[in-house]
Amino acid sequence: MLRSCRLSGKFTNPISSLLGRNYASVAPSPVVVTKSKAGVTVVSIEDNAPASSVAVVVKAGSRVESIDNVDVAHFLKNFAFRSTESKTAFRITREAEHLGGILSANLTRESLIFSGEFLHTDLPHFLEVLSDVVFKTKYEPYEFKDVKKSVNFEREAAEAIPEVITLDAAHAVAFRHGLGNSLFANATTKVTSSEQVKAFSNKVYTAPNITIVGTSVNHKELVSLTDKLFEKVSHTVPSTPITSKYFGGESRIAAPGSSHFVIGFEGAAAGTPEYAILQVLRAYLDGETHTRWGDGVTPLAQLSNKLKDVQISSFNTGYSDAGLFGVHISGTPTSIYATARAVSELLKHKIYHISKEDFQSAIAKAKYYTAAAYETRASKTELIGGQILHSGKVIPISDAVDEFNHITIEDVKNMAEKLLKSTPTTVALGDINTLPHADVL
Repeated sequence: MLRSCRLSGKFTNPISSLLGRNYASVAPSPVVVTKSKAGVTVVSIEDNAPASSVAVVVKAGSRVESIDNVDVAHFLKNFAFRSTESKTAFRITREAEHLGGILSANLTRESLIFSGEFLHTDLPHFLEVLSDVVFKTKYEPYEFKDVKKSVNFEREAAEAIPEVITLDAAHAVAFRHGLGNSLFANATTKVTSSEQVKAFSNKVYTAPNITIVGTSVNHKELVSLTDKLFEKVSHTVPSTPITSKYFGGESRIAAPGSSHFVIGFEGAAAGTPEYAILQVLRAYLDGETHTRWGDGVTPLAQLSNKLKDVQISSFNTGYSDAGLFGVHISGTPTSIYATARAVSELLKHKIYHISKEDFQSAIAKAKYYTAAAYETRASKTELIGGQILHSGKVIPISDAVDEFNHITIEDVKNMAEKLLKSTPTTVALGDINTLPHADVL
């Protein structure tokens, strides 16, 4: 089975009954890291799952695109599992289905991830398929037409989801290039041939750019297979992506249907103390209700209940060298206008009056958010693969959760003050004649 998926932003729902648990005491899955003879880093995670997975995580997300090849990462993702030098696309799919496995490709702003999920004994087959994607894809001109169709389909599907559009636009406004590059190829893209995609693949498929991540697999076997299958990988050191710089600004997109508004600020890089503090701030503000009955007690939840006709959620996205923190509002244009101003006032004033009880609740929820990121096979692979590629080490879940035990109320207040000093990033989608402008907030 082939499955193509894409990540842009996540709004995770914590379970209220779990908020008080101490996740620092959760025993992490054993993680083993080895540098293979091929020069590729190999990571295995033993989570005692009944099925296994393996992924090739490449530092080839949309942020590494240059001005001349913007959108090419999306095309490279969709070339995955097409014809290779040894197998046709049909055969790749048929063999995976015969073994009951799943093949998928996923693009983020920093990584391109090819993965396979399968029964324990089928690791050799699926890692070989993934290595063929990297080294033996033919990039046939006739297949480019089909790839472009799939790229257009995914872009159009994304454009039908307002939350995706606004978050993508917010990144473009906040960072312009690099992290500001869209996950979805534009309809007027400069990528017009398979040769451009192949050239990009040759640039990013190098040993320093690749990490192999396996779950519930034998580590020695995984390293041995990597030595064999990735033996001829290039060792060229890739050029370092342009360091992210936050700008801020405003984007207004006229569209039919419901209206949406994003208020964003300069965040922090993932894995830093500042990012952990922002996770606590996000948990404190949290506009979502986590009980089946009840209106919610967080500031944004109370604001949503008071103003009606609006939904409010907060987000905190962290990357290797930057981040974006903000609030997403949806509803009627007039309600959004009032809500956006109320959110602005909340950030300016109420955050400085956080109670000890609310702070402890926010800490517990932030721990949950962090622990939940290690729950699924896909999120664990993306998270750990990215950590290896960008920092050279794996951050154990216990360490990530323990970070919150050192945060104080003053840290949260100071971070909120720092947020408001950055130039706001705002995105208005829908009835832009009624939705607020940045300067009225």
